[in-house]
Amino acid sequence: MKHLFVLSLITVFILSSFAVYAGVKCAALLNKPPKPVKKVAKEDLKVHNDYDKIVEEDDRDGIVYLALIGGDSPKPNDCGLIPSNPAAEWTGWGGPLNCDNCTIGEGVTTRNEIVIGGTYFPRGIGVHGTAKYVYDLTGGPAPYARFEGYVGMSDEKDPAGCDHGGSSGFVFKLDDKEVFKSETLKGSDGGINTAPLKVEFDIPANTKKLEIEITDGGDGISCDHSAFGDAKLLTAITAVEPADKLPAAWGKIKVSY
Repeated sequence: MKHLFVLSLITVFILSSFAVYAGVKCAALLNKPPKPVKKVAKEDLKVHNDYDKIVEEDDRDGIVYLALIGGDSPKPNDCGLIPSNPAAEWTGWGGPLNCDNCTIGEGVTTRNEIVIGGTYFPRGIGVHGTAKYVYDLTGGPAPYARFEGYVGMSDEKDPAGCDHGGSSGFVFKLDDKEVFKSETLKGSDGGINTAPLKVEFDIPANTKKLEIEITDGGDGISCDHSAFGDAKLLTAITAVEPADKLPAAWGKIKVSY
């Protein structure tokens, strides 16, 4: 009985040590957003940064968000994991990047919060193509098991930005091996806002780095205000949580049984 009590205390201590990673202590937006986000009943392509859907921050144990400024590497902190490659490679225009969870805006004093295709993301990364991020996966609180997130074009360029709100492609690699490549995504297509694209893939054991490339969509970088929404790494801790806190993909499998 005493042995079980001690084991329980150890388990609680281990799990609580991972909970801190869900806290948000990132680099805040330094300016008043010129295009503030606004919740509406139905988003309108002609309105900047209005949204009718939201992807809330994931507060499960063992979640590590990708960040740019307030995080750390290779061991993430409360904000998340930041890239290990030079900051000069993080954006093709509008730098230096100076806040987390914000768009590129029109430069350092014009950042906005992140909306992609009518969906608001409290956690995310705003950038301008072309760009590259390399994340060191060797220092996590537990082995990284999966990546989940969304990609697309920021709504701050809708509707008139370059006729379609810019365009970019997104390529994900693990240890230099391509694991996901999007088609060219536009801010809008045929007069309809382009919804954020879900990206998810498993991370094999002993993987050392995650690399993300943002392209110009093949038509130059003008208006390419690209964005990641809710981009996060799931650790082994997350994967073994109870069914009601499992990642969406596993939850769907369980429900179908």
